[in-house]
Amino acid sequence: MNTPASPPKPPLEDPLQEREIFATEVSGVGGVHGNIAVTLACVRFDEPAANEQPKARRVVTGRLMLTQPAALQLLQSLQQLVAAAQQKQPTPGVEKPN
Repeated sequence: MNTPASPPKPPLEDPLQEREIFATEVSGVGGVHGNIAVTLACVRFDEPAANEQPKARRVVTGRLMLTQPAALQLLQSLQQLVAAAQQKQPTPGVEKPN
């Protein structure tokens, strides 16, 4: 029995006016109605006042809501990226075989 081929993906558009999100940490991951929620955050510093040290704050910079297939695709893409990076850089404390 032949299975029908999935339709091709439409072309990817990349509008330059879309906002970019910068994060220094993933502050939370959870499930919401069968979707995956990822909260991203970044450390920001207040302006110093009266010769005091600037105060650090953790600020949410974005939230991703992903369907389960999209979350799986993100996971697989990140695993491939990490695997490629590990092949290029030696792991600290582990000697390369001769």
